[in-house]
Amino acid sequence: MSYRGALQIFAGSKFTPSLSQIILAAKEDNQFQARAFLAERLNQSLKRALAEISPKREQASIRIVIIPIPSRKLADRKRGFAHIEMLVTQLINLNNTLNIQVLNCLSHSRKVSDQTSLNFHERAVNMKDAFVVDRIKYLEVYPTKNSNSVVFLVDDLVTTGATVQAANLAILTLGGSVDGVLASCATEGFTH
Repeated sequence: MSYRGALQIFAGSKFTPSLSQIILAAKEDNQFQARAFLAERLNQSLKRALAEISPKREQASIRIVIIPIPSRKLADRKRGFAHIEMLVTQLINLNNTLNIQVLNCLSHSRKVSDQTSLNFHERAVNMKDAFVVDRIKYLEVYPTKNSNSVVFLVDDLVTTGATVQAANLAILTLGGSVDGVLASCATEGFTH
């Protein structure tokens, strides 16, 4: 567990060069085994988050709302599939006894650059105001403050946290909040 700004990050694994290859295999080559591995890591992050956030609540009665962080639309079009949606579907399949609800309310408000070669500052600038929340979808599903719900942003990899912080800011503008971020893996820090 770590933080990016105020956001608590629950990662299934520490990011490594071999995990980088697995992410690319799932994300770019649509390899089922690679995505299944990432889904299992994401499942580990969910277990950690629930153990920490809701230890006194009956887990079967908790409503888990997950908000996937979408890829750029151009990237999804080029791939021919939405990697994060497929990853979330596999996570749900691993947890058929839990009450998980997907809230696909985020979309990009503008064009953003691929972040692979960007440094910490460039990523923050690239992601500033990058997301918008679909109000109708949000209001249909988003839990009330006094409910037995936990809300998580979901991504495959967290590095600087610029993406998850931008997504969180978009949700905060509607008065919502998240309990943390679930990630298949995360870096311990960002070095370039």
